[in-house]
Amino acid sequence: MTDLLAELRRRNVFRVAAAYLVVGWLVLQVVGAIETSAGLPSWTDGFALVLLITGFPIVLFIAWAFELTPEGLKKTSAADEKTGFRPLGTTDFVLIGLLVIVLGVAGFQIATRDSAAGPDGLLAEANAGSSMPVLDASIAVLPFVDLSPEGDQAYFGDGIAEEILNVLTRVNGLHVASRTSAFQFRGDEFGIPAIAQELNVRHILEGSVRKAGSTLRITAQLIDSETDQHLWSDTFDRPLSAENIFAIQDEIATEIVHALSETLGMDPPEVSVSTDTENLDAYELYLRGQAIFHRRSFDNIPDGIAYFEQAVDADPDFARGWAGLAAIYGIADSWIGGGEANRDFDALALVAADRATALDANLSLPYSVRSNVARRRLEWTEALNQSNAAIERDPTSANAWYFRGSTWLDAGFFDRAVTDFEACLDRDPDYEICRRFLAFAELYRGNTDVAIELFEASILTGQKSYMQIMVPVYFAVRDNATALYYLAYLSESRGNLEYLEANYHFNGDFSTTNAELERMLRAAYFRENGSLEGYRAPTFEFDETTFPVQSFDLRWNPFQPNRFRPEMSEGFAEARHGAIEAAGLPDFWREHGFPPQCQPVGEDDFECGWYDAEADG
Repeated sequence: MTDLLAELRRRNVFRVAAAYLVVGWLVLQVVGAIETSAGLPSWTDGFALVLLITGFPIVLFIAWAFELTPEGLKKTSAADEKTGFRPLGTTDFVLIGLLVIVLGVAGFQIATRDSAAGPDGLLAEANAGSSMPVLDASIAVLPFVDLSPEGDQAYFGDGIAEEILNVLTRVNGLHVASRTSAFQFRGDEFGIPAIAQELNVRHILEGSVRKAGSTLRITAQLIDSETDQHLWSDTFDRPLSAENIFAIQDEIATEIVHALSETLGMDPPEVSVSTDTENLDAYELYLRGQAIFHRRSFDNIPDGIAYFEQAVDADPDFARGWAGLAAIYGIADSWIGGGEANRDFDALALVAADRATALDANLSLPYSVRSNVARRRLEWTEALNQSNAAIERDPTSANAWYFRGSTWLDAGFFDRAVTDFEACLDRDPDYEICRRFLAFAELYRGNTDVAIELFEASILTGQKSYMQIMVPVYFAVRDNATALYYLAYLSESRGNLEYLEANYHFNGDFSTTNAELERMLRAAYFRENGSLEGYRAPTFEFDETTFPVQSFDLRWNPFQPNRFRPEMSEGFAEARHGAIEAAGLPDFWREHGFPPQCQPVGEDDFECGWYDAEADG
């Protein structure tokens, strides 16, 4: 060993190795410093390290085999006889060369693998590992592009695509991406393979519509995303009439099913599009109203109501027109308020739903509308019966599962609510209101972490409803910054940012007395109005007249601040008991069974506990 070390020193191997390591370290520092500013890939520093490691044995080999003389690089002189080392021969050079090649290839593979494992690469690997397998018998129907000269027929293209989608959902064994999921891909900025991957389907139907005068042109093409090949395409030129529109939809749906069946080696099932109106004006008005219903807001609901009302005026026997009218009546109170319009929208919704069912008893939507109205009226058994009828008629409808889940949630059956909201999301993964209510159901049955995760997932998609329910939850888990952010957002969106301080202390500081809260509210009112004229002192005490009977959150949220505030807790508990009784829930429970957190007391009374929010943290 002593002789070996001496020979290594004689050939300057140690000095070369030390110099190489110092220079290599400097190179890595420089690469790391300039990588971002120079716009180099994120894997550059890793690749440089691999190259330096690969070069290290090469440099040591050169130091051993050669020496620098005044005449240039020459083979190292023969070893001293005492060492016993022989000069390197041809075989040695071949072996070392092969080793260098192997190290170089391995270095390249490591570098490229590291680049793929960067943020994008890791995301791709995670998605690949977590995604469901793509079914061959799967399809998404994209909104048909509007090619009309005026460019004002987007609602018509959406309607055509949705009609075809609804037919395909009734084909057994065919997985169809939901409308909400598919219709987010408007325009041509996404390629078909990317859209199919995002929607987890193999086939894509896309098309276009062009209305010009009294003529209609519809084109459609079915694409296999795996090969990016067209399985079928066609163009339909027809005189513009309701009869022709339904005939084209029927023909497209039939051709698609046949093309898929041929590709998958299965017998094509029969499909058909229902022709439920021959009035073109009624159908177009229906499509306009439906487009507004899907994209409803505070300012467009009145227009949607007007379109549906005109549709059924144009054709009083148009069943889907009545169903659409019932649906938009059913949500109008939540958006524009019945008082302002001087109309009883719930009563109008029931009349329209009954008319739709009389014309076509197989429609699911009217039953969902009746279920929703019954739930708001605290008619629990009727709400469930109507929801069950809706699901029976169309188990693919996310709406039907959502409304039944809402009834179970309001009535205190959180496990059943979770099942229905999950069924809703299974049919339409982008139905975010179902995700939001699933979060509440998990919260009320004690799964706080799951609830927060679901709530935040829906926040990321833009869902802003019922945010106030989670504010005390974030305070309870000691995430005051998030709680304050949501409080500030809610206060600003409602135009009463002046009251933020009082809301903060009410929800997150139970040591604040009612008198202190009242002073904060007076100051906020003065800042908002410039005087205290018209100011009314708040009522902090709950009783049966002030407790909102329909508030499911006051009934079931274990993190309610009223429950923990010393000056309110006793009155709140009594008012909650009275409100549950006023809602008719004990009678409903005696008929259908009590939920886990409630139990009967004697023949006429009951008691309802809470999930232990304090123990939950």
